[in-house]
Amino acid sequence: MKGLSILIPVHEYNPTTLVTTLHKQCASLGIPFEIIVFDDASSFESYSSWKPSAEQIANLHIYRVDNNIGRAGIRNELIKKASYEWLLFLDVDTIPCEENYLQTYLPFLTTVNTCICGGTAYKKNIPAPDKHLRWAYGIAREELSAATRNQNPFDTFTLNNLLIRKEVLYKFPLDDSIQKYGHEDTLLGMTLAASGINIVHIDNFVYHEGLDTNEVFLAKIKQSIETLVDLYKQNKLPAKTKLIKLHSRLAKLKLNGLATSCINPWIPTIEKNLLSSTPSMFYMDLLKLWYFEVCLNR
Repeated sequence: MKGLSILIPVHEYNPTTLVTTLHKQCASLGIPFEIIVFDDASSFESYSSWKPSAEQIANLHIYRVDNNIGRAGIRNELIKKASYEWLLFLDVDTIPCEENYLQTYLPFLTTVNTCICGGTAYKKNIPAPDKHLRWAYGIAREELSAATRNQNPFDTFTLNNLLIRKEVLYKFPLDDSIQKYGHEDTLLGMTLAASGINIVHIDNFVYHEGLDTNEVFLAKIKQSIETLVDLYKQNKLPAKTKLIKLHSRLAKLKLNGLATSCINPWIPTIEKNLLSSTPSMFYMDLLKLWYFEVCLNR
């Protein structure tokens, strides 16, 4: 059925602000729409704190599972619930940057074999010191123009702020065997690109507002590398990420062990910096390389 299904996975977060913002914009689209919120086993206190008020919003459907099924699993469930031809995925801790955010996507609803990535932005007001790492990383590595992202379309593919046809995701569902944090979107982006689905990036940003603390984000980075190593070992990736390309170059020169041993003594200093109010993205890259090699050789 022609129309737009906006899909929002939720875990321990109040979606009301995002939902009301989107609902206001939907009213002027002139097409059928629905907003679907699927709660992935949040605590009863968290879920019950927003559900009663959200239930009053028209065209909003709310679902919940009692046992956590993960980032890929909950998105696959959202796809099954969607009524319309086009799906817009949004993370719950985002908010559109512009009042015409949804209108900007309308011209793309006639495309075939194409998915559209709108992009992620970060507000420029400096957050509390204990959230500097997520903010600095986001600005340096995620807040990229469409022109930059389109140079390597699947390298910067994410499930946040993604417009895609439902039939594409029925054909290429997310791999819900991925239980650790990270790279379910990397695998999907590579699979789509390898299957002839065009990935087009545009400047239609949402702000990422739910910043993790430094410690939590650093732990997530390590978890995402563990996931990447698992996918690499299982030969599931149709292409190479930047980190795997670096690993491969070092392997050709037989320098992986030397690189790891050189970085190893500096890890306490590197982590101290990353947990500080002035995190270095160079140090982040060193940590990622070191941890990838460590996980690969476990």
